[in-house]
Amino acid sequence: MSHPETMPLLRLVPSDSILFHERPERRRTERITRRIREDRQLRNPPIVADLKDGKYLLLDGANRVSGMKALNYSHTPVQVVDYGEPSIELKGWHHLLIQGRALNLLDSLRAMDQLAVRQVEAVEIERLLEARRLLAIFVDEGAAAWGLYPAQDSPKVDSFARIAALERIVATYEGQSDLERIKLAEFSNLPEVIRSVEHQLCLFPALYKEELLELARAQVMIPTGITRHLIPGRALGLNLALDFLTALPSDEAKQAHFQDYLDRLEIEGRIRFYEESVFIMNE
Repeated sequence: MSHPETMPLLRLVPSDSILFHERPERRRTERITRRIREDRQLRNPPIVADLKDGKYLLLDGANRVSGMKALNYSHTPVQVVDYGEPSIELKGWHHLLIQGRALNLLDSLRAMDQLAVRQVEAVEIERLLEARRLLAIFVDEGAAAWGLYPAQDSPKVDSFARIAALERIVATYEGQSDLERIKLAEFSNLPEVIRSVEHQLCLFPALYKEELLELARAQVMIPTGITRHLIPGRALGLNLALDFLTALPSDEAKQAHFQDYLDRLEIEGRIRFYEESVFIMNE
């Protein structure tokens, strides 16, 4: 049995109490909703932070929560974490566009009045993203990199203006190209990678945790697939059958069933804490 300090905090919360900070990705949501409908089971609980006002900020699992809501489940099992904990880090994803080449994205981006598009050197990509003076970097199939700047350049980009601009940028390709979320640690390899597969990329500066909280409380959602949280001690493999959410008549009965399920997992020694990093396949 796991020690108490390593036990995840799991709750059954009203689905409507979960506050999104990022728009779900339509294709992923459809796939996950279909899987939940067929399996009638939730494999991995979404991760939330308790905002202490009856609301929970969703940190990971937008497509799972969207699927639960689409299937009219009144409650969603979640893992609750302390967002003020320094070990919880907010990182970012980049977008790999599988069919981006056919969309003439560079022309669409140049046509936006709110953007200034300027070519940048590949060796400068990492520094430019860290400085956050630009909104994004678009890399075409020929490995040329283009900085997407606010039309009115300033030392600091307002968080709300940044998200509004990102919405317009992502809208040029979302739903029109298969989109894979990727992370790139070595930007010096970027031209060779892109040239070998002829895909396109949109790279984004990372947001700060304080910005995300400010945006979420203002109910401003970030475009799909941009934020990525590093959360130690994720609860995986809950594999909770969901029929009780529709079969039981009261919230109290649902809560009791959920707690009984967790108690049985612990009593039977079926909760394990692994310190080493792992790869989850077929997720």
